[in-house]
Amino acid sequence: MNTTNPFDEIEQFLGRTPFAGERAWGRDLRTADVDVAEYDDEFVVTADLPGFDRDGIDVRVDDDRLTIAAERDAEREDADRRYLRRERRHESVTRTIDLPATARTGDASATYRNGVLTVTVPLDAVDADEGHRIDVN
Repeated sequence: MNTTNPFDEIEQFLGRTPFAGERAWGRDLRTADVDVAEYDDEFVVTADLPGFDRDGIDVRVDDDRLTIAAERDAEREDADRRYLRRERRHESVTRTIDLPATARTGDASATYRNGVLTVTVPLDAVDADEGHRIDVN
């Protein structure tokens, strides 16, 4: 006779699994998913930050490293609501990317549209005279 407890399945769905242990409630820190592209004249980082307000996003350059950090609070506590479980309280994401040596960080720009942050950092032109081509025979 195999008896299953339906509450065990619910707890597994909510994050209590033998593999993950207890879910971290409240403050959660994770990394932002990014695409990084380097072109001839610019370095572009695109980060998915859905649901964040522009004011909650911080973009910084320090020691040739670009850091994107974002924070948000979920909906405010509603005194008229009787919560059985509150999981959506606070979320933070962060990501640090090394910039190329030719990056002109003082001229960098950032835009945030439809949950996607795009950071563009111009690059100094690489002087073609800095080396020479070696033909392969």
